Formats: sequence, structure tokens, C-alpha cells
Amino acid sequence: MMRIISLTIFSILFSSAVANADSTNIGLKVSYGNMEASGSHTTNSGSIAYGGTAVSASGDADFPFGSIFIERQISAGSMDVALGLDINPTTQEVDKLGGGDGFDATVDMGNLYTAYIQPMFASNGNVTLFAKLGYSQADLDIKDITRQATTAGTASTDGNTSKSLEGPMYGIGVNVSLESSFVRLEATRTDFDEISHTNSNGKVLKADAELDAISISFGKSF
Repeated sequence: MMRIISLTIFSILFSSAVANADSTNIGLKVSYGNMEASGSHTTNSGSIAYGGTAVSASGDADFPFGSIFIERQISAGSMDVALGLDINPTTQEVDKLGGGDGFDATVDMGNLYTAYIQPMFASNGNVTLFAKLGYSQADLDIKDITRQATTAGTASTDGNTSKSLEGPMYGIGVNVSLESSFVRLEATRTDFDEISHTNSNGKVLKADAELDAISISFGKSF
């Protein structure tokens, strides 16, 4: 629901900029990301509604991903402002969980959408520096669950599950114009809100995640 609301608001702003738009930018972005998560999980318990003692845990994973974007770039005095939408409808495997804590599963992230505003400041000739502020939403899928240990002595009956990730994105970058095309290099961070999941044995898992990405983009202006 939040994704629909966010994209609807962005579409209204995007459409209102069309009449005054200096250019439309489209492009392909290739990124290399690091996703770091920290949180806690309780021990399984068939008799305690909210599980047992909480145990802290953290981890991170590196993975590549690609996306496409479209922008309306508007002249605003001494700088330009771009309103953009970055779309990655594919799914990437983030990590495999297993071994030590009695839970084996595959974690995937997909359908990553980011609506953003991008102030652009002319620096030298065809080189432009820019800042970036937006809001991202994605799906986190936990699947291929093969084993769950249990303190209470009864195995969990949980199957695949999916969670929604949402949070602000911010970053900086440099844009190099090449006639009607351009190349960009940028660094961004997305702070996702905390997610929580309770399995069939009352084991409670909570996690905060951050996605850091270095990206190179190739685009064209019309």
C-alpha cells in the first residue's frame, strides 16, 4: 500500500513538471551493493507467546544489481533539479542463512523502486555535481527454509515468507555530459525501517537493514 501511495504522489509531481521540463533523461544503472543488517531473535518456544531470551546478531552481504531510470530535469536558476524514478523489477539473492543458529534459508531482495529529487550544480564545463534524496521500497523474500532448531522440542512449521522494506535514500554523485548522452558515478545509502517476524513457535526476529551502493549510469537526454 505504501508503495502505491508513494508512486502516486510521485506521478503527480512528475506530471506537473512536464510543462516546464527542460529535458527528459532515461538510462541504465549498474550497481554494486552491500546490505548490512543488525537485529535480534528469540529462542523458539511453543509455550511462551513471544519466545524466550533475545539474542543479538548482525551480518552483511555484497551483491550486484541493475536498474533503469527516468527523470524530468528542470532549470531552476543557477542549478537544475531532476525528479526521477529508479526501477529494479528483478530479484537478487542477498545471502544464504544457515549452519550455526539452526535456521537455513535463502534471502532475496527484489522489486526495488526509488522516487527521488536530484539537485544538480554545474561545476566545470560538462561536469555537474549532484545530491540525491528519495524514498525506496522493496520486497524481502525468505525462502528455501530447510531446518529450524527449537529449544522447546517442537519444530517450527514456517514456510516461505515475504516482508516489505521501506526507507529514505540519500547520496551524492557526479554527472559528465557527452552531447545528448551522459555518464554518472554515484554513491547512495538507503536506511530501511525495522522489520519483524514471528514464527509458528513464537520465535521473534527483528532486523534493521542498510543498503550502500556504488553505481555507474549511462543515459540519454531528449
